[in-house]
Amino acid sequence: MADGTREWDGCDVAALLDLAEAAPGRFRSRFHERNENGRIYGGQLLGQALMAAALTAPGERSPTYLQFLFAAGGVPEQAITYDVVALQDGKRFSSRSVRGAQAGDRIVCDASVSFARLLEAPAHGADAPADSGIACNPGDLPGLADIDAAEARDVERTLNYGYREHRAIDLRLPFLDDILRGDPEGPRVRFWIRVRRLLDDQPALQAAAFAYISDYWINFAACIAHVRPSAPTRLYVASLNHAIWLHAPLRADHWLLFDCVSPRAAHGRGFAAARVYAQSGEMVASVTQECLLAPSA
Repeated sequence: MADGTREWDGCDVAALLDLAEAAPGRFRSRFHERNENGRIYGGQLLGQALMAAALTAPGERSPTYLQFLFAAGGVPEQAITYDVVALQDGKRFSSRSVRGAQAGDRIVCDASVSFARLLEAPAHGADAPADSGIACNPGDLPGLADIDAAEARDVERTLNYGYREHRAIDLRLPFLDDILRGDPEGPRVRFWIRVRRLLDDQPALQAAAFAYISDYWINFAACIAHVRPSAPTRLYVASLNHAIWLHAPLRADHWLLFDCVSPRAAHGRGFAAARVYAQSGEMVASVTQECLLAPSA
């Protein structure tokens, strides 16, 4: 339907990210995924906006950067129309502006996306630190469904985070304390993550799928330190701003290690930053997010 979308099956990320072309530079979502608050999951918006931009960019250029504003909560049953404007098509780089709207003119997101040719150029990079969990075999680690602890119930009551497996996303935890007992002096959350189903090799699809999973649990680093079992206060958490830098080609259907820290939360906002590593230890991406973090009304 032109004005509506179907409930996503929860498994095929490529289908969720597949957009219908409504007109040159205009694309429309086909499916929707709900989050814990009954709105559209933020990763869907991130991945679809990046995919919309990629559909207008030169094919030999790969996505390198996404700057994203969550302007309003998306209504799941309503289709999102993504309008793409070409800002730059230079010798090495292409840039696009993407605006997502529902019900005609209700803006739900605004994004800038950059693409680049891969160049032979100077390179350097820090390896994953030993305490990041890089030495672990992700497949041997517990997932969310394996956690049955009183602290998990405290988190669920405070933050509305569910310790349940996602049908499309595989998440494994090298250090359970990260998501059960946060350190107020330096919150840090480490997890391995991937899309469960193999995807096509297409760089734009892999990047869009990475954008999709990048919204999953990153802001937990900003939230966990404020769970107080002795004096529980229910907190409302919602994504506000999100940014991704893709430093090297990556695959969202292979294991990626997120090492997330939150250096600051104040005045209703929490900030989290992640370094992302491939299993080889190579740093392949950086992700930042600012979230709403405030007592529920």
